[in-house]
Amino acid sequence: MRPIQNYYRRLQSFSRNARLYLLFTFIYGVNFSIYFLFFNLYILSLGYEPSFLGLLVALPSIVVTIVAIPAGFLGDRIGYKRALLLGMILMLVSIAGIVCFHKPAGLILFGILFGLGNSLVWVINAPFMAANSSEEERTHLFSVQFAMNTFSGFFGFLIGGSLPVLFANFLGVEAEGSMAYQATMLTCVGLILIAILPLLTIRAQDGRVGERLRLKSAFQRPTLLTKLLLPQLIISFGAGILIPFLNVFFKQRFAIPDTLLGTIFAGQSIAIALATLAGPPLAERLGKIRAVVFTQLVSIPFLLLLGYSSFFTLAAVGFLVRAGLMNMGSPLYLAFAMEQVEEKRRAAVNGLLTMSWSSGWAMSNWVSGQLQQGPGFGIIFAITCTCYLFVSVLIYLFFGGIDRPRSSLRKEEIKSEYRWE
Repeated sequence: MRPIQNYYRRLQSFSRNARLYLLFTFIYGVNFSIYFLFFNLYILSLGYEPSFLGLLVALPSIVVTIVAIPAGFLGDRIGYKRALLLGMILMLVSIAGIVCFHKPAGLILFGILFGLGNSLVWVINAPFMAANSSEEERTHLFSVQFAMNTFSGFFGFLIGGSLPVLFANFLGVEAEGSMAYQATMLTCVGLILIAILPLLTIRAQDGRVGERLRLKSAFQRPTLLTKLLLPQLIISFGAGILIPFLNVFFKQRFAIPDTLLGTIFAGQSIAIALATLAGPPLAERLGKIRAVVFTQLVSIPFLLLLGYSSFFTLAAVGFLVRAGLMNMGSPLYLAFAMEQVEEKRRAAVNGLLTMSWSSGWAMSNWVSGQLQQGPGFGIIFAITCTCYLFVSVLIYLFFGGIDRPRSSLRKEEIKSEYRWE
């Protein structure tokens, strides 16, 4: 009972800003899950080939790669609250444009705009939470925020899976046609407007707002920075070549209806959320880095089950367990990374982390589109498994000898635990 009491006490200590940000995370997560579930299917329903879909999926990540560092500096300059609001407005305009304009040029243009907005929200996320939490509660806040995002995904996927049928019956169109998907994605515009409301009530607490930082400040301690960025690049390539297209994989491999697709993706959200909440206790026992490595390695057999089983039930089990294990370590690694740098450089460094992730993601999105038209998903799953295995070894070699379980540290060592080159 004591670990549960400690966990609850940490939750109660969250600041007002942190709680409002968790509310924003929930609403935004519902929106994003609906968008994620049907964007690929919407584009294919318009008659486009998988290769063009791969380009569209890659575009936002390409943009994030280019603007991540400037986005970090912009957040430090104008404040995290204003940067988040700007990012949400850009994403609102982009989704509305994607729904209304169906020509290739229009889809590409609004895909770029989506990437601009997403870069601001993604880059500012971690520095905002770090600025609005103490060292003692930070790991829990990162994990709870990640879990809240995935819990909201449960509702988004579950509700979203039924929306095309509802709109099809209301409009008198085909349930899996472009009109039904178009109406479904329009709900995302309304959800973004609602998600903006908690952001408006946040009291800005942004650390060193307004300080002019030079680009070279983001590249201080290059050895540490390289060790933090390289795993992000590799794992994002392995994830990006597969994860955005799992809805297409299930539809092609098992020909399941949209309602069932939404249900299993909702189940994935619950699996991720529960696993994420278990992350902090696991990190206290093993250390953040060992917990990340352990969960990534254990997820690989379930990824193989998902990719190569001919039975839908077994594939669904692999899908759910892999998602929970693989995502358990994500907030732990991010919290660990934020603890390595000074407060004034967090947004800039997180911009580099975001750039590293998005560049790998963008490259692999495009590659995946080509492979889907060629050899198919079999080789894609093999590439993802290889990347996950390699990056687990890499993270352990880089950080395994430095990061230790918090319970093994003497009180006077804790403050200096994460100060190294």
